[in-house]
Amino acid sequence: MKTIIEIPRIEDFNKVNELAKQVHELHVNWRPDLFLSVDEVISKEDFEKMIQAKEIFVAKIENEIVGYITINIKEKNNPSMRYRKQLQIEAICVDEENRGKGIGTELLKYVKKFGKENNCTDLYLTVNKENENAIKAYEKFGFKVKSIADSMKI
Repeated sequence: MKTIIEIPRIEDFNKVNELAKQVHELHVNWRPDLFLSVDEVISKEDFEKMIQAKEIFVAKIENEIVGYITINIKEKNNPSMRYRKQLQIEAICVDEENRGKGIGTELLKYVKKFGKENNCTDLYLTVNKENENAIKAYEKFGFKVKSIADSMKI
């Protein structure tokens, strides 16, 4: 079945939030010191802004949303570093029942192409160390660990 990637419509708000909750609950379990269990992960206002800014894309199979990805583009122009226009992946989610079918890879390919079309220099994302399946998928796609973030509760 063919995966279609497109900007969602406002009518897709509830389905995207349903998917966002699946991933958010994983983060609640991994990091209860940071994440709270909530009914709505993305506000309708933020969803509308992401649509307008082309910062969210949904994956559809047979007109059903089975995943989404949110991004933003940041320019890094520091005189002591090389210029970068970084496409940052904020969130990526594939419906639990559709994982392992290449949908996440299709979303990553789409935003990589989107980044090239917008003159981005690199893709960037962070991933929770407990999310082993995602880490394997990102490595398979070609991501390399460039930094490690440590934290400590005080």
